[in-house]
Amino acid sequence: MASKKNASKWFIVLSLAFLLYTSSVVSSASNTSIFFCDMNMELDDVNDYEGIKLIVFFLPTCPSCIDELLILEQIDANYNLTIFMLDVYKQTTNQRLIDYKNNHTLSDDWIIGYSTSETNSFFDLYSVPTLVIIDDLGRVVALIVGQASYSFLETKILDAINHNTDNYNTEYNEDPSNQITAIFIIVGVGITAVVTYFLVKTLVKR
Repeated sequence: MASKKNASKWFIVLSLAFLLYTSSVVSSASNTSIFFCDMNMELDDVNDYEGIKLIVFFLPTCPSCIDELLILEQIDANYNLTIFMLDVYKQTTNQRLIDYKNNHTLSDDWIIGYSTSETNSFFDLYSVPTLVIIDDLGRVVALIVGQASYSFLETKILDAINHNTDNYNTEYNEDPSNQITAIFIIVGVGITAVVTYFLVKTLVKR
């Protein structure tokens, strides 16, 4: 009798562990960490911020990056999103970031920092400016290499707002819908097995 009780306890524990694991897979399926060093030279993650994110990878000496700032200001004025200005070459101090912000009077609401090598590699950065739009679920909507017009950025931001996933970038999103569906099927089978187990156990006792 004791062995049966221990077995049932282990069955319950394993079932709960499985459910916790699958829920963590679901939550991480659409949320890849995008690390950067902030103005305090501390590591931060773009996806720790809520809402739609617009990341601009730049270099202070890049003329096209400077030209893009006016368009970014217009976008910022018309849409509720967080803009990240990330210098692709990390320095040992934040002085270059401070100088860039002051020289171009960037908004205090913009997040300014250095991109990490991991983030540069993830997006395979080879040119600046490169702009990345992330929706409120952490999915990459678009990656734009080179200067972007206001109308093009607006189109992609509206895709993010409306979750028009058919227009999303497929290279950085493995489209977790199929994976999540499969997980929920497995979870459903697991729950059904647990319920069936206890129903059978109850009937046997009667």
